[in-house]
Amino acid sequence: MSVMLRLAHRAILRRRRPPSSAVTVYAVRMDWADRTHQFVDRRSSPELALLAAARLRAYWRRSPVRPTLSVAALSEHEFALHRRRRDCRSPDCAVAASVESRSVVA
Repeated sequence: MSVMLRLAHRAILRRRRPPSSAVTVYAVRMDWADRTHQFVDRRSSPELALLAAARLRAYWRRSPVRPTLSVAALSEHEFALHRRRRDCRSPDCAVAASVESRSVVA
């Protein structure tokens, strides 16, 4: 088996590995005015997640409806579940300190 074929095979196996519930990741939580939320921008450290939240805040700054942004720690498995579920309203999802307090501009 050639080296390139072995590396390609390893990459395929790595992609198919199910998300681990033991690995903690940090994601930006976007809370909307209708009480739904979603997790976006998965990062490996809280500092990188805060930078991602700052970029999202700059993106949504001119919108008439702005999400409340926060950085939450959750497992890879929880993040993968939320990627498939839009507009989650579950009260037991991960929450954290707010990065931006304004959600709707009057």
